[in-house]
Amino acid sequence: MVEKSGSNKMDTLKSNKKLRVFLLFLFLSFLFWTLIKLSHEYISDVDFGLKYTDIPKNKLIQNEPEKEIRLTLKTSGFKLLRYGFKPKVLEYTLTEIDRKSGSEYYSETSSNINFLQAQLSAETVVLNAEPDTLFFDLGVRKSKEVEVISEVNFEFKNGFNFVQPVELEPRMVTISGPEKVIDTIDKVYTEDVTLQDLSVSFSRKIRVRPPNEAVELSEQEVSVKGEVDKITDGSFSIPFEVINLPRNYLISTYPKEVKVVFQVALKDFNKIPENSFRVQCDYKQTEDNNLDYLIPEVVEKPEIIFDVKVIPNKIEFLIKK
Repeated sequence: MVEKSGSNKMDTLKSNKKLRVFLLFLFLSFLFWTLIKLSHEYISDVDFGLKYTDIPKNKLIQNEPEKEIRLTLKTSGFKLLRYGFKPKVLEYTLTEIDRKSGSEYYSETSSNINFLQAQLSAETVVLNAEPDTLFFDLGVRKSKEVEVISEVNFEFKNGFNFVQPVELEPRMVTISGPEKVIDTIDKVYTEDVTLQDLSVSFSRKIRVRPPNEAVELSEQEVSVKGEVDKITDGSFSIPFEVINLPRNYLISTYPKEVKVVFQVALKDFNKIPENSFRVQCDYKQTEDNNLDYLIPEVVEKPEIIFDVKVIPNKIEFLIKK
């Protein structure tokens, strides 16, 4: 029984060895066949990305031109395989373009065949290009100043807030690009970011978002500066005045005084005198809007306070003619 078992193992090993040899020769045969096939010439279409060069002086592309071109190539299978696995971006020169009308130009791709072929291997021949014509809207380069709008959000620790208006530096930036694009832009925006847990003054660099891929910015970032301090609430009850009351009219109001509630930096609290506030009610505003109440508004206040409101926000009145 031992001799029979040993014989079976030997037969199995021989069979496995024959199978491995067979598979090796099969693989080598397939490899040689593939190499022979790839060495032959073929005609095939291949897509390439485009990068435009030699744009006429003082001109910019205003439209979204074709980003790809399909070339019919005659070359070896090896080259086609490489073009397929490693996409290539080809330069397309605009030295020879024709005007269609106004700012519209066109270029026949057949005129650029040699230029395109020179960027490929010497064994590759370009037979055709699609599309046969590329169109461009070429405009004059233009620059202008626009305002930067902050889209920065602020979150404070409890009891803290700004004690001065937020500063943006610079407030204006210069944008440059195609005339048709620049004429549509009157402002640019910062990135939408949130600054959290603020309790001290800060200065941060925030990126400015380009409004368009074709637009260049004179500044890529702006400084956002904020003066933050501990704040407290304050209030005064003060009389108010009614303006634009018709002559010979007498008015009686309820209440006679309003409460001005405000916030101020804790360090500045004792610097706020009661007589630094002035509140008015415009009778003409009430009359023009057919209201049966007056609206009190703060018309004078210290610069160092913020978040001011008047209580109540409506004043009842009685007119005596």
